[in-house]
Amino acid sequence: MVIALVGAVILIGMGSIFRHRFIPSPEFWSGLEKLVYFVLLPCLLVTGLADADFASIEPGPMVLVLAASASFAALLAYATRRPAAGQNGPAFTSVFQGTVRFNTYIGVTTAAALFGSDGIAIAALANAVLIPFGNLASTLALAHYGHHKLRGSAVVLAVFLNPLILACAVGLAANLIGSVPGVQSFLDTPAPDAVLQLLVAVLGLLGGAALPIGLFCVGAGLRGRLVSRQSLRPVAAALVLRFIPVPAATLGLCLLLGFTGPAAVVCVVFQSLPTATSSYVFARRLGGDASLMAQITAAQTVLSGVVLPTWILVALTVLM
Repeated sequence: MVIALVGAVILIGMGSIFRHRFIPSPEFWSGLEKLVYFVLLPCLLVTGLADADFASIEPGPMVLVLAASASFAALLAYATRRPAAGQNGPAFTSVFQGTVRFNTYIGVTTAAALFGSDGIAIAALANAVLIPFGNLASTLALAHYGHHKLRGSAVVLAVFLNPLILACAVGLAANLIGSVPGVQSFLDTPAPDAVLQLLVAVLGLLGGAALPIGLFCVGAGLRGRLVSRQSLRPVAAALVLRFIPVPAATLGLCLLLGFTGPAAVVCVVFQSLPTATSSYVFARRLGGDASLMAQITAAQTVLSGVVLPTWILVALTVLM
């Protein structure tokens, strides 16, 4: 967990250095962001969800806690829109993403460090619930409050043609289809098995590049100081909302439902993670405040080095 957090901070710093010292070309970084958004991140989501093993988990209470806490995070962000971002719609979309989305890589790494292979399986279910919700909610917020305000059919297209939402759908569909006995036996025959292995290998290689390159893009989006003076209020709002009420509500829901054990701890962990690397690319592509999003992502990633271990300790003490 600590290594993952420190590594993320280092990659953000490297992206900032490369952008301002060695590769100043806006066209280069714009092309790199498109590659992350349209190819690398979708591959990561497809492979992660398609390979997830949900069979060893009792999903009911976990899905309920995650869905309820994610909905609470979204409603909380909306309720505090004016105090957090004033009249600035694009700035609000960055605060919103900073409140509802999470870093998948750090989440899976942390769950594995805490509970081994069981933690990975639990993290897969958390991803299956939270990734589609976060992407859908963020797309709707950006469509309404972003620079490119969308209405009617344009909103529907923005949602259903979003590559990350499509990737979630494909990954979950592949997971379900692969568990059907007849399909599984067909895939296990030599020719289809070889094609499938090749496809998985290619998708895995592409998906593996998503997070480091995405963090580079976050660093490249930073301007000057980690947090500029004019961004202090929305950055502080995103930090407070993400790291205090959202994980606290998740912990409270677990206790209210009598839901304990490793799965409950992972729920709290996932709802106390820094925002997703793709939040910055989302903001760039869909008309949000990309500069502010980069600052929120960097600030949350740095501060999570203190916040995340604290919530892990609390969750282990109360829920185990």
